[in-house]
Amino acid sequence: MQAGELTISPLPYYLVSLVWKKILSTLTALFVIVAGLVLGFLYLRKPATAPPLDVKVEVTPERLDRGRFLFERLADCGGCHSERDFSRFGGPVMPGGRGKGKVLPPDLGLPGVIVASNITPDRETGIGAWTDGEKIRAIREGIDREGRTLFPMMPYTNYRG
Repeated sequence: MQAGELTISPLPYYLVSLVWKKILSTLTALFVIVAGLVLGFLYLRKPATAPPLDVKVEVTPERLDRGRFLFERLADCGGCHSERDFSRFGGPVMPGGRGKGKVLPPDLGLPGVIVASNITPDRETGIGAWTDGEKIRAIREGIDREGRTLFPMMPYTNYRG
């Protein structure tokens, strides 16, 4: 070694270890915080959708028959939205339970508690207070009256066309 040269001695191992532990713990905490913020945002935000249509659908006997056909046969709305008696063969709809909604059984393996809403025309408990545009948006886009998404088990993507 010549005069005027500076020598750098390496840090002891325990100091290097402490520095790396601090760096890794800080990065881990930062990752957890960012992930929590992203998940919170995704959970709390409402979907970006257009407002419901401002339409009034004329009620005619033909449209009522078509709606009954769609509800009972083609779309099978009553399969989820009606109270059924599965102690009997075929699980017939219980008297007075058509369209009243129900909590879907946990043995279906769904995440959490899923409720098929009351879709009767009752203004207090059903969708009777909804506008026709809000009903159309729920059926076609999967967005309820308050702007929340419906559970994707509701096949709203099939009705967009």
